[in-house]
Amino acid sequence: MTASTNYRDVFDYANDVMVIHDKDSGEILHANRKACEVYGCSVEELRRMAIGDLTRNHFPYDNDEGLRLVREAATTPEDKLFEWVIRDRAGAETAVEVSLKPITLDGVVRVLAIARDITERKQAEAALRQKERYYRRLIERSADGIAILSVDGIIRFAGPSILPLLGVPPRFATGRSVYDFVSEAEGERFREILGSLPPEADTTLTYRILHRNGLWRVHEATCRNLVRDPAVAGILINFRDITSRVQDEELAHARERQFGHIARLSTTGEMAAALAHELNQPFFAILNFVAGCRRQIQSGSYSEAGILRALELAQNEAERAGKIVNTVRNFTCKSDYQRRTADLRRLAADMGELIGVRARHAGVTLEYDMDAQPCWVECDDVLIQQVVVNLAVNGIESIEQAQGDCRRLRISVGRQSSGRIKMTLADTGHGLPRISPDKMFGAFFTTKREGLGIGLSLCRSIVESHGGHLWMTEAAARENGGVRETRCHVLLPGCAAQAA
Repeated sequence: MTASTNYRDVFDYANDVMVIHDKDSGEILHANRKACEVYGCSVEELRRMAIGDLTRNHFPYDNDEGLRLVREAATTPEDKLFEWVIRDRAGAETAVEVSLKPITLDGVVRVLAIARDITERKQAEAALRQKERYYRRLIERSADGIAILSVDGIIRFAGPSILPLLGVPPRFATGRSVYDFVSEAEGERFREILGSLPPEADTTLTYRILHRNGLWRVHEATCRNLVRDPAVAGILINFRDITSRVQDEELAHARERQFGHIARLSTTGEMAAALAHELNQPFFAILNFVAGCRRQIQSGSYSEAGILRALELAQNEAERAGKIVNTVRNFTCKSDYQRRTADLRRLAADMGELIGVRARHAGVTLEYDMDAQPCWVECDDVLIQQVVVNLAVNGIESIEQAQGDCRRLRISVGRQSSGRIKMTLADTGHGLPRISPDKMFGAFFTTKREGLGIGLSLCRSIVESHGGHLWMTEAAARENGGVRETRCHVLLPGCAAQAA
C-alpha cells in the first residue's frame, strides 16, 4: 500500500465534509464520501455544480462570496476559518464551520475545504441568546435593583432598576464605590458584613442610602458572595426600597404605643376605687401620727423618743403611699418603648404593689412562685409589665365573680428545659368562657359590663411581637387538690444575661 493510497483513504473516510476546489474558478474537483452523503449527490454530480448551488445562493451565502473566500485562501498560508450554510439536494440546510487551506496536488495549488456540522452548537448558542434576552428583560422590568460589587465595594454592574431606586442611571453608578452612596457609619457596617461573608454564603441587611434627590431612603438587600463563580466574580446584590414599608411600620408602632397607653390608663381607671382605698389607709395613718405628735407637744407632756417613733411610723406610711403612686405613675406613663435584657421575675415582682392593691380590695390572696435563677428575656419592660397587670387583674375579677371559698391568684415564673421562659398566672375564678380561644383573644371581646374588650387581644399582640406565645388552660378540681384553676400561660424566648 502506497502513501498516496493512505492519504486517499483518510480523505474518503473522514467524518467531516471534504471538497477540493480549483483556486481560480472555485470548480469542485473532488469530494469525499461524507460530502456526497451530506449533499445527497455523487462526486460526478458535485463536479457539475457551482459553489452557489450548494448553499442558499444569496448574500452572504452565495457563489460570489464563496469564490472570493476560495481565492483568498489560495494566497494565504494560514487556514481560513469561517461559518457557512450548506444546502442538500432536498433543500435542507446545515450550519457548518469551514476551514479553507491551500494544498499542492501533482504540482498544482488547489484549495481544500473542510466543513464540520455545528448545528448543535448553533442551537445551544441560540438557546443561550434566548435565555440572555429573557433574563435581560427580567432585570429591566424588575422593581428590585440588581448589582455586582467587587470585594472592595466597586460597582461592576448595575441593572436598569437602579434609576428609580437611586435616581442615577447604570452608567453613572458603574465604576463608583457603593460607599459613595451611604453614610460613613453605614459604610463601616457594610464593609464588616461583606468582608466577613464566606464564599457562596448570603445575608440580608437593611441600610439607609442617599437618593439623587437628596433624600435618604431605606433599602433592604440580599447579598451573596459569588467571587469564586467565574460568571459573576463578585458579590451579587438584590436590593429594594422599603422606605414606605418602614414608615408604615413606624406609624403602626406609634398607634400601638398610643393604644397600649390608653389600655393602661383604662386598667388603672378600673382600679380607681381600690387605689383610693389603698392610699386612704396610709394617709389616715399619717394624719393620726402627726396629730398625736402635735397634741403631745402642745400639752408639754411628751418624750423625744415617743415623738421620733411616731414620725418614723408616719414616714413609713408616706413611703408606702409614695411607692403605690410611683408604681401607678410608671405604669401609666407615656414613654418611648425600647427592648433590653431583663429578668422576668423582677418585672412581675415590680408590679406586685399595683396588683396587690387590686387583690386586697377584692379579698384575693396573692402568691408568687419564682425560679431561684434569673429568667432573662429580651423585652420592653413597660409592655411586658402591662401583660402581667392585665392578666392578673382579669384573674382577680374572675375570682370576684365566682364568689368561691378559695380566693387565690398565683404568679409563677421559671425557665423551661428548652431555654424558654414561662410565666403562668393561675386564678381560682369562674373558669374560661365556653367559646373558642380565637374569639376570646379577639379584639373587643369582654365578659365585663363596662370593659373595653382590649385586654386579652392586646396581651397576645404584645407577647407575639416578642416572639412568644399566649394561651389559656383549665385545671379541674379533682386534678388540683379540689380547687379549679384557670391558668394563663406566657412563653417567651430566653436569652443570656446582659454583660455588665
